Amino acid sequence: MIKKYSKPWWFILPGMILGLITLGFPIYQAFRNSFYDIRLYRLQNQLFVGLENYVQLWNDSIFLLAVRVTVIFTFGCTLLSLICGISIASVLSSEKIRGTLIARFFMAFFIVPFVTTQVVTGVMGRLFIWDVEFGLVNYLLSLINISGPAWLLDANLALPAAIVTNSWRLTPLALLVLYAALATIPEALIESASLDGANELEIIFKVKLPMIKYHIIFVSMILITSAFREFDVIYSLAGRGPRRATNVLSLMVYEQGVSVANMGYANAIAFTMFLIVSIMTIIFIKIFSLDDVGV
Repeated sequence: MIKKYSKPWWFILPGMILGLITLGFPIYQAFRNSFYDIRLYRLQNQLFVGLENYVQLWNDSIFLLAVRVTVIFTFGCTLLSLICGISIASVLSSEKIRGTLIARFFMAFFIVPFVTTQVVTGVMGRLFIWDVEFGLVNYLLSLINISGPAWLLDANLALPAAIVTNSWRLTPLALLVLYAALATIPEALIESASLDGANELEIIFKVKLPMIKYHIIFVSMILITSAFREFDVIYSLAGRGPRRATNVLSLMVYEQGVSVANMGYANAIAFTMFLIVSIMTIIFIKIFSLDDVGV
């Protein structure tokens, strides 16, 4: 009996060991180093300072601003990516379009951002999308006689531009999962809803979305964790931005660890990021678990 129930664990044991090696040790190292005063070029000289790094952290106005920027960036990217992914997937998975050459072409077209590296995404956004003189956005605005702003140089516009740019990269992930989910919904169910008088919006919100709820939850968790730790896109797009408008936590870790060479403080920020995203994930799972049991 014991052997019967222990057998599945042998299949996941290699993955667990690999996860402990690749994730567990770095997390432990960051936690341990966060209690020390460590300088990048003098790693052997480590001074134990206890909770001093964490006390300094929560009294640091720049860190608190970075937390606010990161939260806005994370939920902005998640919401926009989900909306775009669901909208495109709904169109491509419809009975008239699904399986056609047009659907395959647009599916391949929309996946391109997903296979583009983050640095390339950021550089393309900075040079070809948001540039004041040669950017696509300002060119389109000029067609209707509107003078486009300096998006990445404006403290009020840099963060929305970063959100849109990173959402462009994350949308294909939502699209792939939700397209596959929507394609499994029986067409007879949609036809039945139509015969009962439901319009397109009612079919989407009352039939399709409830049936792919768990897929949306799964994609949301992946998008949240991905956007929360994003570095490459923001760094290559706008850096910290004007008045630190795009200074997310990952940029602050890099700044403190490499530019300032304060590795102890940088590790305190990194471990705090780990705690925040872990708590967010647990709360997210708990909320939908309670929803499932009707609590």
